[in-house]
Amino acid sequence: MPDGYPLSPDRDLLAEEAAILRIIRLERFLRDQGDWDGLADCYTDDSSVITTWFNGTGREFADASRAMAAAGRHSKHMIWPALVKMAGDRALAESPAAIVNRSTIDGIEVDMIQWCRFHSRVIRTGAGWRLASFEGIYQKDEIRPVWPGDRLPDSWWAEIRALRPSYRIWAWAMLRRGYQVNHGLLGDDRPDLLGQFYAEQDKWLTGGQP
Repeated sequence: MPDGYPLSPDRDLLAEEAAILRIIRLERFLRDQGDWDGLADCYTDDSSVITTWFNGTGREFADASRAMAAAGRHSKHMIWPALVKMAGDRALAESPAAIVNRSTIDGIEVDMIQWCRFHSRVIRTGAGWRLASFEGIYQKDEIRPVWPGDRLPDSWWAEIRALRPSYRIWAWAMLRRGYQVNHGLLGDDRPDLLGQFYAEQDKWLTGGQP
């Protein structure tokens, strides 16, 4: 069991944890429902959001997500909030997740799924708990035609196989849409990055920086 996550927390701790888990769930729900102002309000002003296609503040992320939806790309985010570690007015939260998307590429309708975890720093503010960061940790992804008779072109696979295995299909799809993709993101295929990342998060939780 990770440090900072007691098996039998007291009532006050459970109430704080429930409030943190609520903002974690609400942030993804508001994004999927297109409530862009509500999405921005889930974040602190100086927050940091890092995904395959975006790097900026929470409010900038809401604006960019609005533009993405207007351009026709709509994904849904399934999350299962699992871990909360608290220390005073700071907390860390991590949620196993799946991002699902249906798109038409080169005339072929496809379903894509990205399996990942979402990790956030959470801060208690005057308005309640808010996200100070949001970052994906990528595991694997998949793609299949919606119609069983369709066949995915060999040229697609040649492009996909050149990318990192933890999010290669997602990166490929975003590149096809003209987005810039960060190829150095956190992923289970890069345990060296993950070890350093978790050490930095635990340091932040106890009052240190970054």
